[in-house]
Amino acid sequence: MSDFDGDGAQDLAIVNSTSNTVSFLAGNGDGTFRDRVDTHAGVAPFSVAVGDFNSDGFPDLAIAVAATNSVLVFPGNGDGTFSDPVEFQVGTEPHFVVTGDFNGDGQPDLAVANWNSELISILYNNTF
Repeated sequence: MSDFDGDGAQDLAIVNSTSNTVSFLAGNGDGTFRDRVDTHAGVAPFSVAVGDFNSDGFPDLAIAVAATNSVLVFPGNGDGTFSDPVEFQVGTEPHFVVTGDFNGDGQPDLAVANWNSELISILYNNTF
């Protein structure tokens, strides 16, 4: 949950593995949501993490995509829409992605759990 459209209400981003999409649901601020907007998120997206990865003040989405062994980062535009994703290669079949400042530089980094390679990939943020 985050405020993707800048209206002060919490919004949702949900990964849909069977339809290869991420759904954005804008919050109304009263516990209800507007109609969802779907965006293609690669083949077999498994999880999503939220952070301001490009340091523009707007929340972005990072999605673990199992079929392409990658993480897609969708930069948020601050109005509930997202720019085209930037793709980062990781280990085999990434299933889970989380964000945290893993190297202590004040920037949100990504950690990715890769199912078949049994490895964790760390993507240090250099503000792409």
